[in-house]
Amino acid sequence: MHLDLKTPISAAGILSIIASLGTIVSSLCTPKVLRILGTGKLVAYSIALTAIASIGYGFADSFNILCLWAIPMGIGAGAVDVAMNNFAAIYLESKHTNWLHASWGIGATLGPSLLSFSIMTGGGWRGAYEYVAIALAVIFVLILVSLPLWKKTEARRGLSENVTIPANSENVKVTNPGNAPRTAAPPDNNANKAPHTSIREALRVPGMKLSFLTFFFYSALEISTSLWCGTYLIACGFKPEIGAFIVSLMFASVMIGRIASGFFAIKFTDHRLIYAGIFIVAAGCLVLSLPLPLWIQPVCICLLGLGCAPVYPSLIHATPARFGESLSSQAISIQLAGSYIGSILMPPAFGLVAAKFTVHLWPISLSVFVGLLLLCVCLLDNITHKKLNKSYARERVFDILHTVSMETLKRERRIQRRLRNRRKKH
Repeated sequence: MHLDLKTPISAAGILSIIASLGTIVSSLCTPKVLRILGTGKLVAYSIALTAIASIGYGFADSFNILCLWAIPMGIGAGAVDVAMNNFAAIYLESKHTNWLHASWGIGATLGPSLLSFSIMTGGGWRGAYEYVAIALAVIFVLILVSLPLWKKTEARRGLSENVTIPANSENVKVTNPGNAPRTAAPPDNNANKAPHTSIREALRVPGMKLSFLTFFFYSALEISTSLWCGTYLIACGFKPEIGAFIVSLMFASVMIGRIASGFFAIKFTDHRLIYAGIFIVAAGCLVLSLPLPLWIQPVCICLLGLGCAPVYPSLIHATPARFGESLSSQAISIQLAGSYIGSILMPPAFGLVAAKFTVHLWPISLSVFVGLLLLCVCLLDNITHKKLNKSYARERVFDILHTVSMETLKRERRIQRRLRNRRKKH
């Protein structure tokens, strides 16, 4: 791209900052727009905006034009991020939130492959953006077609409306609460009618600023891992191609870890998954800091990826339980703003440390990020523990009610099957 546009390669950083700033502004403004349009329409319009920006990238003939298209690219990305995470946190289970973020890993893996395919077929880097625009256009159409489903899901408002215990064995009504959150706050039927809370007012809610810092340090940890682990491995003696392959393994570990976390989330709460992930990352950082053989370092890098996997989705999914459904979109927008700011500031900050001293300090910087992340999570849990405990208790009650209702349904079906068999014999 820099050869085609006659621009220094360092200009990629400027492009990334513009898109990131657009994402931050968009994420903070999304809650207000979300109340007006609803999740389905907002996601559809945001994807359309991103598709248009992708077309603009593909046809840009100068770096300045590319910078202009980076603005709608960032705005669309931020709106989709907040809207989808808020929808998953309120209306879906924890396993679905983990799988939602695992699909991000699949896309991140396919993106470079799509670029390679475009170059091999003669489309160059511009063709890759055109392919992405086509894919986004297809998703846009699918979301428009499925808008009634989005509205129907948002109208249900919680698990308690979906579980009905039969009064007698002859008339059984059981609705599977598959789309209900495992750790969601109690249904708030007046959430849409409640007055809008601004971001400034939301920041005054106990625990909200800590939530911002939690996501700030998590993103600092994850982005620093993905950005600097290749450089660190090469400095330790690995060949560049081996270091790049290990970086790919790290991304694959995040993706596999989130798929596995989806299954663990069926039995374990978000709270436990968050701490399990943090302790796995801490173990990886500890072993990475020790003077051990080189072959252990790739294992530690994969441990870092596996540990990061459940933390972000579980923190997102626990948001309605911590702050309530009415504040969920504002809270998630603040959290994602913290995530974007952390990913922008902290990795370059370590770059200055590495330039001044040595890149071998990378495991120590990760340990600092992990320690600060754990501190923020502990303090956040201490502030919101009453709401979390009520949510987990309610979740357990609903699970029991659902189990009882399903057992009643199975028993009724067995009785009906026996009666049919007797009638056939007679």
